[in-house]
Amino acid sequence: MTDKRPRLIYLVPADRAEALVRLRERFADEPRVEVVVDRRERQRAAPPRAEPLRHRAPVAERDPARAVPDLPADGVRLVQPLEPVGRVHETTSLDELVTRSLAAEPAAVSELWWRTGERVMARLRLQVGRRRADRSTSQVLGRILDELPAYDPQDEPLQEWLDDVVDRFARAA
Repeated sequence: MTDKRPRLIYLVPADRAEALVRLRERFADEPRVEVVVDRRERQRAAPPRAEPLRHRAPVAERDPARAVPDLPADGVRLVQPLEPVGRVHETTSLDELVTRSLAAEPAAVSELWWRTGERVMARLRLQVGRRRADRSTSQVLGRILDELPAYDPQDEPLQEWLDDVVDRFARAA
């Protein structure tokens, strides 16, 4: 059985109806891309509840304009939910994880982040500080995934490439 959950989710503010319609038309035939109205702004302004805080699944904040270059980006977000790390890729090589992550295989993306995330975050913390780095986790992961198609293992090891991506991210942050 094939997993039918979306791999990428466009979150569109409720007041951006034109972007919502346009994105839904653009991705109508792509079942792995979902376009939804982002209603979380109202939830953030709501008074605190007595129920326990539930943590959201981690996501990678991707660049929404990569798939739709002429999309006005104000308020539109593109997220890629991460799967829980399982055992399916515990013996998969890093090169194969990169290949499978490029194909947007959810388990491979999660495993790639699990194996490289501490190095990425340690480097980012040194450059921008712990608090800022920790608030930027989903954005730096998204940047890595956005730039991953340009990675060539013949040019440099993955660790050096990741360092370059993190350095560019930190300079722009």
